[in-house]
Amino acid sequence: MIQISQLTVQFPGKLAVDNASVKFENGQIYGLTGPNGAGKSSLIKAMVGLISDYDGEIKFDNLRQKEDRLKIKSLLGYGPEDPELFLYLTGREFLQMIADIRKVNAPEHISFLVSELGLDELIDDIIANYSHGMRQKISFAAAIIGKPAWLILDEAINGFDPVSLVRARNILKDLAKAGTTVIIASHILEMITQWCDQIIIMDKGRILAGYSRAQIEQIVRETGKSFADHFLSLILTTAS
Repeated sequence: MIQISQLTVQFPGKLAVDNASVKFENGQIYGLTGPNGAGKSSLIKAMVGLISDYDGEIKFDNLRQKEDRLKIKSLLGYGPEDPELFLYLTGREFLQMIADIRKVNAPEHISFLVSELGLDELIDDIIANYSHGMRQKISFAAAIIGKPAWLILDEAINGFDPVSLVRARNILKDLAKAGTTVIIASHILEMITQWCDQIIIMDKGRILAGYSRAQIEQIVRETGKSFADHFLSLILTTAS
């Protein structure tokens, strides 16, 4: 479980995250969405340790981000939108390096991910020659090597082709079934409503609402409108 309590992140002249509290349970897939500039990436960067100057508390089970950062990193998978990779390594070398760092013996898992994500043809080419979408696939694969306790993806699959998206969804479902907490931050509302067990909406640094899949279905049934319409209404109401 990930527990965020009264988290505030400030930059010069900007309040990025405003007293946010939210809980992510084990074995669930969460969608984190909101307009551009809502605070999603700042929230996630604080969660994964890329932002350390914040008020409030972030706990992974009984581990605190500020006190137990290295232990958390060993159990956490993270995929950013624009991954910084070792461009001079081949894809296979990079994935093996990640496995070695995590001290896991994962040749079969690496082979499975390479096949599922359509990396076969370029896996032994250097990453410098990869497209943005291919780099996102390698980053995604690296994030889940060793089957982490917590997996956080920040706009990390926007460059996937349709076939890879379907396969990535199946991989994430299997991870959640095994107990991993999965968080997908994305502005693609249709995708997260289809993929996620719970959806959390942010705007202007605040957590506006959270919905289970059953609640989303109820909203659609009772209003006769799409969840996208409900989302827009919520954002506009908050802005007024």
